[in-house]
Amino acid sequence: MSKKQKKRYDDDDGRTIADMNVEGLPWYSKYADKKVDKQDKPTRREFFAMIRGWFVAYAPRILAVLVGFGLTIALLVCWLNGWFMD
Repeated sequence: MSKKQKKRYDDDDGRTIADMNVEGLPWYSKYADKKVDKQDKPTRREFFAMIRGWFVAYAPRILAVLVGFGLTIALLVCWLNGWFMD
């Protein structure tokens, strides 16, 4: 079985456009660029503030979906019991 040859593109000159040294990838090296500032972990208070912010942002959407399902179920119950029939 032969190895596949790497594709070569005519317009590829070997320059890197974006840094591909991303944490979590197999080729990640934490010593590759020492200029990168270490990001601070959020404190417990900041973490719960982020959770509360997420909840405040998504609460109207979640509430709208729940109300929609409730109305749909109520209409189905009324229709199946024949309450809308004259």
